[in-house]
Amino acid sequence: MLAGPHLVVDISAHGFGHLALTAPVLHRLAARIPLLQITIRSSVPAVVLRDHLRVPFRHLPGGADFGMVMRDALHVDVAASAQRYAAAHADWDLQVDRAAAELQALAPTLLLANIPYLSLAAARRAGVPAFALCCLHWADIFAHYCGREPGAAHIEAQMRDAYASAITFLAPRPSMPMEGLAHVRSIGPIARVGRRLDDLAPRLGIAPGRRVALLSLGGVPYEIDVSRWPVLGEWVVIAASAVRGRHASVMPLEATGLRHPDLMASCDAVIAKPGYGTIAEAAVNGVPVSYVSRGEWPEEPGLVTWLQRMGRCAELSREDLLSGRFEAALNRLAAEPVKPPVQPTGADEAADVIEEWLRTGAAA
Repeated sequence: MLAGPHLVVDISAHGFGHLALTAPVLHRLAARIPLLQITIRSSVPAVVLRDHLRVPFRHLPGGADFGMVMRDALHVDVAASAQRYAAAHADWDLQVDRAAAELQALAPTLLLANIPYLSLAAARRAGVPAFALCCLHWADIFAHYCGREPGAAHIEAQMRDAYASAITFLAPRPSMPMEGLAHVRSIGPIARVGRRLDDLAPRLGIAPGRRVALLSLGGVPYEIDVSRWPVLGEWVVIAASAVRGRHASVMPLEATGLRHPDLMASCDAVIAKPGYGTIAEAAVNGVPVSYVSRGEWPEEPGLVTWLQRMGRCAELSREDLLSGRFEAALNRLAAEPVKPPVQPTGADEAADVIEEWLRTGAAA
């Protein structure tokens, strides 16, 4: 059997946004290089990987990349995060040696990291070429939350050195500034384009005249007791995030039999936290976003500013989300003038660069 190039892809499991960014690029590459072999290393559940990826791949569960320790979808546990980083870097060289040996055993042609920095450090030590792909990197996030902790400067320096070892850091818009990395290459947004279902309401048994909001807070849990919500006269909520209790106007995504991108493209509004995957997909599918702030999360201001310019959005307080008092806010948001959908050019741009390297050994 003929074997093509072997791409090892390491994907952070800090929510599902890193997978959502990576999947469209892998789809493009697999279409262009039919013999491409893909190995994915990630602790993202296999069922979620299969939902996002429509190409053959080998899954190796696990991965040391944790990003930040989260109390829930909106709150970072700073103390626990600092402790985990201190433990990970206490024997940094040993960690890199082990990761390099594991990578060498896979005999990859190329590594694509979104965005485990240990993988990039290991690739350099193993002599494996590597690209990074993401709208942020953990060194900036670590510095923001843990930069004043003892030993933080040394840890941050090791993280930045690892990121600097990538051939190119592909940064889809809207990305964080990533100052200090000379090899960053800005590309267009990356997002899934859903199939708009004009018959969504009757398909789901929703009465005529009611509108649909998609509740999507990502892969990190955030408990909402919907049984406490008041009557939602005009809106029905499809919950793509886990909720507690029952409500006459709330149904789980699984009960619809539809894929998340198609619901995103078909709904009247999205209730979400400002994360890259949701923000980019909403802009690409032309859907307004009622967002619940993540507080100090440093990526948020850039995402919100970009969406205000390219799409429609308005902030929703956590209190109003938890209590279900958001119907008037959704009505105002849905009434705003519609803007043209954003074109998701980033996946093709990223694939151009990676394909060129796989074919010639040089980045485009």
